[in-house]
Order: sequence, then structure tokens, then C-alpha cells
Amino acid sequence: MSEIANILIVDASKLARALTKKTVAKIKQDSQIFLAGSVAEALDVLNENAIDLLITALVLPDGDGIEICKHVRSNQHYIPVLVISGDVDRRVQERLMDADVTDYLDKSQGQSGLGFFIKGMLSPDEQVSGHVLYIEDSRVVAHATKKVLTNHGLTSDHVLTITDAIELLGKDKEAVDKYDVILTDYYLKDNETAQWLIEYVREIQQINKIELPLVVMTGDENEKNQKQILKSGANDLVLKPVDTDILMKKVQFQIRFKQFQSLAHKS
Repeated sequence: MSEIANILIVDASKLARALTKKTVAKIKQDSQIFLAGSVAEALDVLNENAIDLLITALVLPDGDGIEICKHVRSNQHYIPVLVISGDVDRRVQERLMDADVTDYLDKSQGQSGLGFFIKGMLSPDEQVSGHVLYIEDSRVVAHATKKVLTNHGLTSDHVLTITDAIELLGKDKEAVDKYDVILTDYYLKDNETAQWLIEYVREIQQINKIELPLVVMTGDENEKNQKQILKSGANDLVLKPVDTDILMKKVQFQIRFKQFQSLAHKS
């Protein structure tokens, strides 16, 4: 995204680090790129620099890439985190998508897959089409946001309550084909929260984060609460007051990522 300037790439392979750096630099020329070959080196970089995006391998010589993700979540404000792993399908099926990770990318997708992710995150210059389930109890806010969605080529179904949203989702994973992303405010009227919707989608309908991404808007700056939202099954957060440019880039990215993963599994 436009606000991302400092990027940390962590991989035990010097060649992999060089290739990833080349991919990032080609897409976002004004970024400052830090490289690390281990957990220890990554933590040294993080302790001395503010990072806006973390890209890390899962397996490292002195530990697990998740250790770095947890350090980031504990010591910095929310930033996107990509873990490159060889067992993405297993992690999805066994519900091992760690809350500290924004997305996993399968190693088998190579530099083209990585380039797709980075381009979608840092420089999404192509319009994406998709259908959004949007939950917002303020009609004024909803009107403005729906206009932004429309201006970016997205269609949407807007509802005021979680109950109405659940009704639209349908049964037997119908929502996977019906919607490309769910966008919801966290706190709604009558003490409703997006937590109910997240649990319904992830636990009851058993729809995972890749099949149907979920973006939550929240004004809660408490990092523990933000982490809990991600842990419960949200893909990404947009902090209030909402910057519509950031909101759209995050929504568009999740749509692209879903569509990319869907095509990858069909091929």
C-alpha cells in the first residue's frame, strides 16, 4: 500500500532473499528493504527499525517464522504479515492459520505468486471486480462507503445487522460463491459485534480465511483486542477513522488473493 515504506524479508536462503528483494523493488521502488536470514537477525532489525510489511519463510535455522510474527504483533501496531510455507493447504484444513499472520503463501506458487501478493499489497494498479457483503448500522456512513465501493468497480449487499448478514450468507457454504469479501464494522447497534459474524462464518459454516476473507473496521486501538479479532478469524483490520484509500486497497487485495488462490487450486 502507499503507506508501506519499510519491508523486512526473512529467509534462510540467500538466493530466496535476493529474488524476493528484486520482486519488491521492481513493484515499489521507493521502499526500504531489510534482509534477515534467521529469527535472531530479524529481531535485531525489528528492534532498530519500524517495519510496515513483514515477509518471512516459515522454517528458519534458529526457529519458526511465527516467532517473528508474534514479536511484531507484541511490539508494533498492526502491520500485514505474509508467511511463505510449503503446507498452506494443511494449515487451512487443520485451522492452523495463526492469528499473527495476515496471509500464507504456498511455496509452490513461486515468485509469480509472491509477485502477485506484493503487487496487490503495495501497488494495486488494476481494478478488481467482486461482490461485497457490507455490514454497517449507520446509513450515512454506509451510503458514503457504498459509493466508494461502486466507484472502484465493486458491487455490494448492505445490511444493518449481523442477523441480516447471516441470512444473506445462506447455507452449505453458499457464501463462498456469492461473496468475494465480507466488510463489517466491529461495533454495531443493540450490542451486536462482528465477533458473532466471524464465529458464525468460521466455526458454524466452516468457511476458512482463504475461501471467504473478512475485513473488520474498528476504532479500538488496544492491540490485544485487535489481535483477538484476527485470532477469531478476520483476515485484516482497518482502523478508524477510516482512510478510504487504505480501506479500498485492503478490500481489493483480499478479493485478489481469494481469486488468485481459487485459480491456483483449480489449475
